[in-house]
Amino acid sequence: MKMFSQFFALILVAFLFVSESNLAQSNDQPLLIVSFNMVPMADVGKVNKMVDSVFTPILKELVDEKFIYSFGFFSHTWGDEWNSNVWYTAKDMSSFDKFWDEYVSRMNKRHPGAFAATTKYFQAHKDNIYTIRNQYPVAPQK
Repeated sequence: MKMFSQFFALILVAFLFVSESNLAQSNDQPLLIVSFNMVPMADVGKVNKMVDSVFTPILKELVDEKFIYSFGFFSHTWGDEWNSNVWYTAKDMSSFDKFWDEYVSRMNKRHPGAFAATTKYFQAHKDNIYTIRNQYPVAPQK
């Protein structure tokens, strides 16, 4: 009986893991994509200047053209070391992939080297993709 219980528990855990993975990767779920960066405090102003003058205008175009719903840059007032961050909201992963390809293409055409000029200030970087379960107001539909 103990062997059966262990086998059943293993099957249940595997089922829940696969089901949750499928839900999280579902192509019809709105997403919140967040890039976290650690920037030395002495360099945050340089990064902010680059973000405001180079990245933001292109991101605004891409929102206006409905590649993504929104974006934003944020830094912490109090908290951990992840102090120079960006978020994007998108209809789904496919939409985000199309947006990202277009974003990188426009950046490389208009501002070659801008990514490298900015990321040189990053001591560390990490990305997270979240499924949005609830939101108010509801994101606009394409």
